[in-house]
Amino acid sequence: MNRRHIATLLTLIATLLTPPDAFPQSVPPPAARTTFLENDHLRLDISLNGGAIRTAALRRHADTLAHRKDPAAHPYLFNTDGVLPALALSIDDTRGTPVEWALPFAIVENHPRQRLVLAARLTNGVTITRTYTLTSDSSKRDPHVIDVKTTFRAGDTPAPALTLRLNTGTLPPVEGDTQHQFLGIATYDGSDFSKTSLSEFIASSGTLGIGAHEAKAFDLRQRGEKPWQWISVTNQYFAGILRLDEPTRHLAVNLRVSPLYKRTPAGTPQAYTATGDIAFALPPLAPHAEITLGAEYYVGPREYSRLAALGGGQEKAVQFAKLFWIISVDLLCKLFVITLDWLHTLLPEIAGAWGLAIISLTIIIKALTWPLVTKQQRSAERMRQFQGPMKALREKHKNDPKRLQQEMMNLYREHRINPFAGCLPVLIQIPIFTGLFFTFQSLAQLRFQSFLWIPDLSMPDIIPGLEHIAGIPLHILPLFMGVTMWLNMRLTPMPNVEGQQKIIFYGMMLLFPILCYAMPAALMLYYSVQNILSIFQTLILRRRYHTQPTPTPAALPQTHVHKSKKRR
Repeated sequence: MNRRHIATLLTLIATLLTPPDAFPQSVPPPAARTTFLENDHLRLDISLNGGAIRTAALRRHADTLAHRKDPAAHPYLFNTDGVLPALALSIDDTRGTPVEWALPFAIVENHPRQRLVLAARLTNGVTITRTYTLTSDSSKRDPHVIDVKTTFRAGDTPAPALTLRLNTGTLPPVEGDTQHQFLGIATYDGSDFSKTSLSEFIASSGTLGIGAHEAKAFDLRQRGEKPWQWISVTNQYFAGILRLDEPTRHLAVNLRVSPLYKRTPAGTPQAYTATGDIAFALPPLAPHAEITLGAEYYVGPREYSRLAALGGGQEKAVQFAKLFWIISVDLLCKLFVITLDWLHTLLPEIAGAWGLAIISLTIIIKALTWPLVTKQQRSAERMRQFQGPMKALREKHKNDPKRLQQEMMNLYREHRINPFAGCLPVLIQIPIFTGLFFTFQSLAQLRFQSFLWIPDLSMPDIIPGLEHIAGIPLHILPLFMGVTMWLNMRLTPMPNVEGQQKIIFYGMMLLFPILCYAMPAALMLYYSVQNILSIFQTLILRRRYHTQPTPTPAALPQTHVHKSKKRR
C-alpha cells in the first residue's frame, strides 16, 4: 500500500467519523431552516438541515373523517411519524443504525410551485446539491410525483468512496388495518416483489404454533442479482414509492427496514410502523468529477389504476390478499378495481357516486350470473317437484343402496334433472365474494366516501348519533344483509335439505352476518343489493314454475320401475 492509498483511507475514515454538525458550508446558513415546494395536490415541507422532506401534505385527502369536507385545511401528512425526514441522507453509526447527515444546506434556486435547489459543501471540498422538481398541475404527468436528484461533485482533490443511506419515508397504520397487513416496506426488481411486513417486528405465537416467531430488531435485505427498480412504503390507503433511475439502481447495495415503537398501556414498547433506509455505495471521485442519485418519488394514494399509469410495475405496491393465504385472486381483484373506476367516471360528481358505482357493479355481476342462477333454481324446482317419486324409490329400495342409486340416476336421466346444477352458482360466488372483499380492503378511493347514511364506505357502516346501543357497535347493513339472505333462502327451493341438514344450513346463514358484522360497508352494500336482486329473480322464476304442470308423484315411480324391469 503506497502513501496515496494510505492518505485516501485516512480521509475516508475521517469523513465517516466526523459528526454531521461539524461539516462546514460554503455560504452562511439562511435564517429560516425550512422551506416548501407545492402544487395543488402536494405541499412539501423541506428541512434545510439535511435538505430532506419533513412532511408531505396530501392536499386532496383529509387527515380524519371529521375534516373530509375541507382536506386543504386539514391534509393527510406523509412522514409525520418519521424518525428521519423522507429522503434524508444518513450514515450508519457503530451499531449499524442510520443517523441523519444533517448538513446545513443553502437555497440556490427556489420556485415554490416548481423547483427547489439546495447545496452544501464538505470540508474535503465535495459539493452536495439536492434538486426537487414538482409536476405542474397543467401537466399530463401525475401531480404526486417528485423528481429528486442528489449530486456529489468533488473539489480540487479526489473524493473517497462513501456509503450513504436514503430514507424511504414513513406511513402510520390506519384504523381499518387492525392486523397491519398492508403496512410494510417492499422492493421490486422487475420480476420479483418482496415485502417486509410490520408483523416481522412483533413476536407471535402463531396459530396452533404454526407461524410462531420472535420479533426482529430490524431486517437487513441485500440486493439480489437484479437491481431494485423501486422501493416502497405503504399502508392501507397511501404509498411512498421511490423509483430509481437506471444508473442509480446499480449503486444500491442493501435495504435496512427498521420498526418504530410506541408505548402500550402496559408500558412495553410495541412496533406500530416501519421505515426503510437504502444504502448506496458511491465510488471514489476524481477532482471535479460528479455522480448523481436520481429517482422519481411518488407520494399519494395507493390507487391501482393511478400507479399502473406511472409504469415500472408500481401497481404491484397494491398487494391483494390471498384466499386461505395460498390462492391468489389478483386477476379478479384487478378486474373489479378497473370496472369500479370506469363506472365512477361515468357518474356525475355527486355525493354518493362511489356507492352508486358499487350498486352498478352488483347489477353487472348479477346480469352475468343470472343464467347460471336461473339454471340452478330451475333444477332445484324440478327436484322439488319429483320429491314424491324420489321418496317412493327410497322406500322401495331402502335395503338395496346400489339398486336405489341406479333407479335414481334413471329417474334423473329420463326427466332431465341435474342434481349438481345448483353447485356451480354457489362455487362461482365464493371467488366473487372473496375478490370483492380483498378489493374493497385495498381500494383507497373509498376512504371517507359517504353514501346515504354511511359516512365511510371503507369502514363498517354507522348512523351518526347511533354508533352504539348498550355499548355494542350498531351496523345496519350486515343486519339488513342477514334478513335479505334469510328471505331469499326461504323463497328458493331446497329439495335436498331436510331435518338436521336444514338446521345446520340455517345456522350457517345466521352465522354469516355475524362474521361479516365488522366488514367494510362497501362489501355489505354489494351483498345486500345482490340479495335483493336474487329475491327479485327468485320471484320471477317461481311465477314461471307455478304456471307449469306438476308431475303426478304417485305415477312416476311405477312407470319408471316398469321401464326398468322391461329393460332387464
